[in-house]
Amino acid sequence: MVDLPLLSATDQPEGVAELADLLFSGLAERPIWESFLLRLAARLGSEAAAFVISNRRRMAGESAVVVPHGHAVEPFSSLIELDGLHELPFEDPQILPLAGRDHAVLRMRLEADRSIWLVCVVPESGTTPFAADWRAVMRALLPLLQRIVRLYLVIGDSERRRRIAEHVLETSGVGVILVDSGGSVISVNGAAHAIMAHTGVLGIHDGRLRAMRQADQQLLQRHIRQKADEQSANLADPACYAAFALLRDDHPLPVTVMVRPGPPFGPVSAPLRRTATIILRDPARRLRLAAPDLEQLFDLSPAEARLAQLLADGLSMEEAALQLGVSRNTVRSQLQAVFAKTGTNRQGDLVRLLLSSAATLAQRGGEPSS
Repeated sequence: MVDLPLLSATDQPEGVAELADLLFSGLAERPIWESFLLRLAARLGSEAAAFVISNRRRMAGESAVVVPHGHAVEPFSSLIELDGLHELPFEDPQILPLAGRDHAVLRMRLEADRSIWLVCVVPESGTTPFAADWRAVMRALLPLLQRIVRLYLVIGDSERRRRIAEHVLETSGVGVILVDSGGSVISVNGAAHAIMAHTGVLGIHDGRLRAMRQADQQLLQRHIRQKADEQSANLADPACYAAFALLRDDHPLPVTVMVRPGPPFGPVSAPLRRTATIILRDPARRLRLAAPDLEQLFDLSPAEARLAQLLADGLSMEEAALQLGVSRNTVRSQLQAVFAKTGTNRQGDLVRLLLSSAATLAQRGGEPSS
């Protein structure tokens, strides 16, 4: 990648300074660079503008298209399969006939054999004229684009990791709350909101996490202060936590709480205030296993999967037989087949296996078991 010198303000085509500002501010937008792409399309008289990212293998899982919200991705993603896009020289904006339309394209090099293309659709003949200085605009933006796409790679990777982590937590039903040492809430995931709303043992009041009972509040705050003080740059001790239970009025099973030090920090992310992580679980929230998932995971027959589902739901063999409309001997025979296929030999071991399997992530009931 060649870093070209930035043009002075007097040498830049009209509107490039505004576009440069939008490139920087667009790193914080979602979708990223939305304002830049909209303004660039307007400046050039283009029907639409996008960034296209791919490599020589052109695999969908390794490619991406960045367009403004509400704009169609498909017209740009279809370009990835075309040889003309991948044969374009680097850092030399050109008009390419792609997919039956002319496109103004600027190609830049990325790491790992990847490229990023800035693509603008040229209007059909007889419609809005395309800017005569489009090539000068792209060349003026090129040095800044070469530098800023490096930031995009870092931001994109961090965003991807964050979304994966959030998705795993939400599908597992684990509530997570980040607070400072005084209990002021910094972030809450959806599962934590649901647990607090359903159980009523915890709540957020005036921005602070509070337990409903005074004794629980004192215990919670003490653990928060202690674990926040233990936050460090490298915290690898899995035993560094405090656990306790919050009783509730409407169910015998309490909400379980684990308090850990906040996320490890470094020179860039060092917090101005110490933090603690609150992890909530509601044991009364029944995990409903989907019978088709059990069939696939453990090679069970439909009847065996239905029996396993009922046993994991807390039913006895007699209750399961009654609900299935079969005899107890039939249930016993089916259970032996389930034991053989799951590698278990006791009902308790079977239930633990099922509740710790991937099937519990597929469907979760929101009501507590009775």
